[in-house]
Amino acid sequence: MDKTYMVSLCWRGGLLGGALVLEDERMGFHSTKLQVPPEIRNFSLPYCRIRSVEKSKALFLPTVSVEMENGREWKFLVFSRKHFLDNLKTAMDAYASGN
Repeated sequence: MDKTYMVSLCWRGGLLGGALVLEDERMGFHSTKLQVPPEIRNFSLPYCRIRSVEKSKALFLPTVSVEMENGREWKFLVFSRKHFLDNLKTAMDAYASGN
């Protein structure tokens, strides 16, 4: 699928700019910010490990919350949120069906 969305990761009370890439088997977050730990700069969220995806808010900003099966929650401010959620659902459905 490989669709890229400009996002900000809600992290430690602030926003960390980067991109979310919807791939065939996972969603990857990528940032070039050097002042954050490497495990936050680039990480993957495999579709098979995602428990839920919901619309949410951080203060007054519309965000997307992704809860993983281990209980960890990631919150992103996604530009074009509706378009992102539609494409994420399509990617997750395609992964689940094996296409």
